Amino acid sequence: MPVVCALLTILVVAVANLTWITSPYWGRNNAVPPQPKLVGTVPVASGAKVTTLSPNRIVIPRLKAVAPIVPVTTTSDGELDVPANPRVVGWWSPGAKPGAQVGTAILAGHINYAGVDGTLADIGALKPGDAVYVYGKRIATRAVIRFTVTGVRTYHKTRLPYQQIFDQKSVGRIAIVTCGGPFDASTGNYLDNIVVFAVPATSATA
Repeated sequence: MPVVCALLTILVVAVANLTWITSPYWGRNNAVPPQPKLVGTVPVASGAKVTTLSPNRIVIPRLKAVAPIVPVTTTSDGELDVPANPRVVGWWSPGAKPGAQVGTAILAGHINYAGVDGTLADIGALKPGDAVYVYGKRIATRAVIRFTVTGVRTYHKTRLPYQQIFDQKSVGRIAIVTCGGPFDASTGNYLDNIVVFAVPATSATA
């Protein structure tokens, strides 16, 4: 059977105007999970002057990773509809666009599928200061925004800080998300989520 990363489940609470994210493991494990592994700082304002774009490609030089980006929403069950192809990255279109001054632009992909490694499989190796380039269109013009990694987090899915990751009131940033950590053969899922935060550095036409 193909191995699929059970990524993020989203529940939009309209009354509170908040976006939530939960894990399929929530409440199913009585053992105390490990503390999150933290690298770098929580994202802060970069001071860069950028404008938003509708993303269609991501490039991560340190990983030699390139992938198309497609817009995704949520399923009828409230789960993030991540592309099945692990070489394609989904952008959660109800959230912020990359380059927005406020809000988190979520970019998510599977760690692997049917033995094929995903483009985001090695994002846990990124370090603060690394560059991430997001290409796309700004109105009718092709554009690119360079983001600077500010923090890398590895969370057990029972302790995933959904409010922080999907925060649409934060300083403008992207959150790149995939699965990682130990693999649970009984469920076919990984036990952790890896999240890379990055803030805009520069933008330009492409």
